[in-house]
Amino acid sequence: MLDFSFCLPTRVLFGKGAQKLIPEQIKKGGFTKVLLHSYNKEDVAKIPIYQEVKEILSGAGIPYVEFLGVRPNPTLSLISEGIGLARKEKVDFILAVGGGSVIDSAKGIALGVNTSIEDVWAYVEGSKEPEIEKTVKLGCVLTAAAAGSETSTAAVITNEALNQKKGAHHEANRPYFAVMNPEATYSVPPFQTACGVFDSIMHVFERYLTATEDALLTDRIAEAIMKSVIEAGYRVMEKPDDYEARAALMWGASLAHNNLLSCGRLKGCGLHLIEEELHAANGRIVHGAGLSALFPAYARHVYQKGLNRFTRFAVEVFGEEYDFEHPERTALKGIQDMENLIRFLGLPKSLKEIGVTRDRLEMVAKNCTANGRNVSNLCKLTKQDVMEILNDAQENGPAGDD
Repeated sequence: MLDFSFCLPTRVLFGKGAQKLIPEQIKKGGFTKVLLHSYNKEDVAKIPIYQEVKEILSGAGIPYVEFLGVRPNPTLSLISEGIGLARKEKVDFILAVGGGSVIDSAKGIALGVNTSIEDVWAYVEGSKEPEIEKTVKLGCVLTAAAAGSETSTAAVITNEALNQKKGAHHEANRPYFAVMNPEATYSVPPFQTACGVFDSIMHVFERYLTATEDALLTDRIAEAIMKSVIEAGYRVMEKPDDYEARAALMWGASLAHNNLLSCGRLKGCGLHLIEEELHAANGRIVHGAGLSALFPAYARHVYQKGLNRFTRFAVEVFGEEYDFEHPERTALKGIQDMENLIRFLGLPKSLKEIGVTRDRLEMVAKNCTANGRNVSNLCKLTKQDVMEILNDAQENGPAGDD
């Protein structure tokens, strides 16, 4: 096990009616005015808990100003608008009501209120490190289980001018509190639910599929989370109001991405990095769908380079029997189990299905490996490796598909 430092300052308020605790947390922190941040007017009208949060704030005498307009893949331009409004209204707390895109957008605003929009992008690129003391505190009310942004250090932001989507990973991004009421996710459409299930599993994969072998306790935690999320995914697609399944997905998504599973090991199998670069080819890709379209080709390309990790996954998560004479067969069974899950969830199985054409693949591969960038901590992936993965994923889909 490698040395590590882990701190999770976010207070999690989990369960039915957890949103009622928001005023207590805001007042306890000494905050005086809130920027309430979420999707556009049409979308928030369909989210009952958003209206409830407004009523809770008003009832507690907490002033707030609304800032709406978030879409999937939050943009630097919207964050810039939010920074301007936050300064004008002299808010000292940001409350995000939504899923990963809303929370990431709120994180971007929080980073820039006391600095600048240029600094925000510098934090995303990694050329500067934000100061926690200069970052406005934020809370979130989670409405979709997927990204895990509610307790993570990550904020994924799109710079439209540069046609780049990048993730900023800084401790300053950790929310002050996170309200997690599984009932708030009952109305999430099936496709978005499915994307969230797969994204959560892939967040675990980013920590699980690495070259670090000796972190057995962390492995077992990761396997328990993946098993629980997969089981809950099958249940919730058939019964959307299954509270226990929704609760498992919500808590599992958070645990998958708050860096607990990075403790004692290297992080980054490369799948998320490649998927993020796909957005330069099509900015409308839904993240979970991009991951499902890539996974089969990625897994079949790298499994022999990380055979021990893939065979362990197959045995411990899906209960496959270990083939001692042909361990690669065990690994392939685990990959097939994941492909079956993709089919069940109704997610895309190829890049063609998510609008990525073959003529854009060279650009994606080049971006993944630009300036000697390390794509994966599982195995070395060259530009040619990435091209092979992308070509295989372009329209072939999981093995056995037409």
